[in-house]
Amino acid sequence: MTPAADPWKDVAAARIPLAAAAALGPVRHRAEVRVQPDGDCLWVRWPAGRADVVRCLLPVPGVVFLMPRGGSWFPFGCRVPTADLPPDGDGRPVASVLAPARFAPVAPAEVTALPVVLRATRGGEPKPVTALACALAGLAGWADTATSAELAAVRAARAGGRVVLRGAKLPAVPAATRFWGDDVLVPVGFRPEPDLTPDVVHAAAGAGADDLVLLDETGADLIPKAAFAPVTRAGLRLAVRPAGAAP
Repeated sequence: MTPAADPWKDVAAARIPLAAAAALGPVRHRAEVRVQPDGDCLWVRWPAGRADVVRCLLPVPGVVFLMPRGGSWFPFGCRVPTADLPPDGDGRPVASVLAPARFAPVAPAEVTALPVVLRATRGGEPKPVTALACALAGLAGWADTATSAELAAVRAARAGGRVVLRGAKLPAVPAATRFWGDDVLVPVGFRPEPDLTPDVVHAAAGAGADDLVLLDETGADLIPKAAFAPVTRAGLRLAVRPAGAAP
């Protein structure tokens, strides 16, 4: 019995949609398979008899197979040549349309970062109180009735008429603002804005290892840790005494 002739043995080219180029993936390593983009189409050429290429392209919607004969190209299954011919030239490897071409990296345009104001805003979880800020006169009024143990339990730093007090047991001073935190002091019921960790806030405020950062709704103040000193009644009385008053 004579075997049936292979009707695909003379097919040597095809036109497929460019978007279907991935169908050639299984033969992308074949150097003899060449492609040429043509608008939104892709021409594919290969040596006649390559059944593996035909199998890749058969499922592609809109594929047109072509056979060379007598210097003309015939669509598969047709006896009339077509004027829609593959472009001249050797074409390109299949991989060139399946992978991006080489590119040179380009640095992004210079971006100028906008400054962000570091401050405290309402919110955050409840925190233990570790400091308070109050008027000098208010602290002096408390000291007049405080015990020696209560005075010894706190240390204070003064700037003008304002005092910041730290300690394990802080007094109840009228109109005082209470703070939480260690190296970064934030009012109770507030959190840093932007919402950063204390070490980042400390560095962003420009504080050194020997500084505290006191943060409120207006911004950040730096307080040297060395500024905190023991609280004494005599020292407070001198601090609140009007200038020129007799001792």
